[in-house]
Amino acid sequence: MRSADRPGDASARAASPETAGGPPRPPDAFYPRPFDLSGLRRDAVNLRDVGEGVQVVVVPGPERLHVFRDICPHMGGPLGEATVCKDATLECPWHGYRFSLDTGRLVENPNERIMAELRRRAPACFRPENTPRYALAPLAYQVVGDRVYVQRRRSEA
Repeated sequence: MRSADRPGDASARAASPETAGGPPRPPDAFYPRPFDLSGLRRDAVNLRDVGEGVQVVVVPGPERLHVFRDICPHMGGPLGEATVCKDATLECPWHGYRFSLDTGRLVENPNERIMAELRRRAPACFRPENTPRYALAPLAYQVVGDRVYVQRRRSEA
């Protein structure tokens, strides 16, 4: 794969002089352990350790990388074991919650189907108005050469 064809390269290369091969600055803005682009499987879940006990899920898409913490916000399920669905969503292996790869927003809560029937048959005293709205927080990253550095802050997806 040519350098210009890799997800994230264009924006990272235009961003700063770090493209000469050194790590991005300031160093404390990034997790200490970068990972290689070349080892990532496209349209699949790739689990990577970025240091300090933090693991991230990386899903290379056609335009960019999708990077999230390896923890489902619903009940802490391991997103490193998640499934990438054909509709560009990530499905948690524990309870089937599906999140948009582009935004991290909840796309499908499998409990909604179950709860819809219960709400229909429930007594008037059971009418919850609010349901939890979980979301994944996309993590910002920077590509330098063939290395991906994950930022400690969230991206503006």
